[in-house]
Amino acid sequence: MTRTLFRPSVSRRAAVLRFVAIALALGKTIPGTEPIAGDLRVSHNPHYFMDSHGKALILNGSQSWNTFQDWGTGGQIEALDFDAFVGFLTRHGHNFTLLWTVEMPKFCGLPNAVPSPDFVVSPMPWQRTGPGTATDGALKFDLTKFNPAFFDRLRSRVRTLDEAGIYAGVYLFTGEFLNIFRCPSDGYPLTGANNINGVDDGYTGGKKGTNAVTMNEPNVLTKYQDAYVEKVIDTLNDLPNVLWIVSEEAPPDSIWWNDHQIAHIRAYESSKPHRHPIGYAAPISASDLIIYNSDADWVAPAARVSPVTTCGNGTPACKVNVNDSDHSYWEIWKQTPQQNRNYAWENFLNGNQVLFMDPYLVHYPRESRNLCVSPSRSICREPDSRWDTFRDNLGYILRYSRKLDLVNAAPNGSLSSTGFCLANLGQGRAKYLIYASNGGSFTVNLSALPPTGKLRAEWFNPATGGVFRAWPVPGGSPAQAFTAPFSGDAILYLEDAGPTLTKAGP
Repeated sequence: MTRTLFRPSVSRRAAVLRFVAIALALGKTIPGTEPIAGDLRVSHNPHYFMDSHGKALILNGSQSWNTFQDWGTGGQIEALDFDAFVGFLTRHGHNFTLLWTVEMPKFCGLPNAVPSPDFVVSPMPWQRTGPGTATDGALKFDLTKFNPAFFDRLRSRVRTLDEAGIYAGVYLFTGEFLNIFRCPSDGYPLTGANNINGVDDGYTGGKKGTNAVTMNEPNVLTKYQDAYVEKVIDTLNDLPNVLWIVSEEAPPDSIWWNDHQIAHIRAYESSKPHRHPIGYAAPISASDLIIYNSDADWVAPAARVSPVTTCGNGTPACKVNVNDSDHSYWEIWKQTPQQNRNYAWENFLNGNQVLFMDPYLVHYPRESRNLCVSPSRSICREPDSRWDTFRDNLGYILRYSRKLDLVNAAPNGSLSSTGFCLANLGQGRAKYLIYASNGGSFTVNLSALPPTGKLRAEWFNPATGGVFRAWPVPGGSPAQAFTAPFSGDAILYLEDAGPTLTKAGP
């Protein structure tokens, strides 16, 4: 028997979804959300995507491992309430999540606890028809027959996110689980003992079995992988909130395979009504130059804070950066809430976006990573509130991003002594967003406006969500002094109060 987790009452769950639907239908926004407006494409400002109205936007949010496939220990899954997860994202003001796909029906030794347990996973992409039994004890897979339960669930969950104004990055593979969590009883469909089609990745045991992603040319494995990718695209192509992502933390010798899938996705979607951005997360222990030199549209790098410019020799040359704490901020749980916020805001002020590898309902007592409520089979009933401040700040960042007119915004750390400033100094009213990682006093170069110009000033406290209005500030100074009115990290937002700028910039 499975248990459904974090399920609010029917009336509460229905009310959450009804509120979202009504708000979007009326053109209203709930904090942090906006209606999805057509397929995303890279904007004229390469830091960001833009929607079908030409509006640039950022993508920020929480993701978790088991929000698509259900997980559980002791040989039994714990069903997750996806409506509750969507409500969770909405409450924190998020507009982006990832849906993970684990390649094996069982993975072994996740270090969330001591001793490390084995997890089972469901559903899988292919039907288990037999004849014969796979190494995990269930029937063997038939790789010519897709599992309707997998693809129906995928479509349903992406549509639910669409209706809530949330973009869905869809993992086609992960790579990490093949790289770290294999075992002889994992039932991996592309291992010969687990399918009836004569397909064999050559796995011989141990925690690593990556032959399915480390080839250098097409073969029988890529034939079945490609067919699966095409089925996923067919399932979701008409939905506007989709972004693809090939893999994450795959082995460093998976470069050909990742590049193959990027080219394959682009070619297959070229004949479809819609084309969605293609992502590539950093291979494990490899240089970020690999993903910057790829043909992906967006990347999830290994760097803690990505640099302002991340262009390579691929097409497009410059990538949209989404810094994912899963590999960009390892051991986030060992640092303070203020240091956690530094990661999110510094990336935003550098022109990047942030995804939180949110443990959500996966119990992770090792090093107190996630002490969520009432765990059963390593899956909890409610999230750990320790992470709420960080979750909220991803939503706060989205709110401020909408004030800036991102098409014309550019990171320019030289404008502030803090080193972090995102400014719009193009036509119209000048706008500055400054982040002081430790608060205190700092200066801002306001010489883009004449001394007679005035800027409205607003302080924001990321620790509390508090907003503090300040007196208007004169323009003209190359080093206007400011002091945060509270302790800890601080945001200063400045907006030209006059009709136009007289100069293009300092």
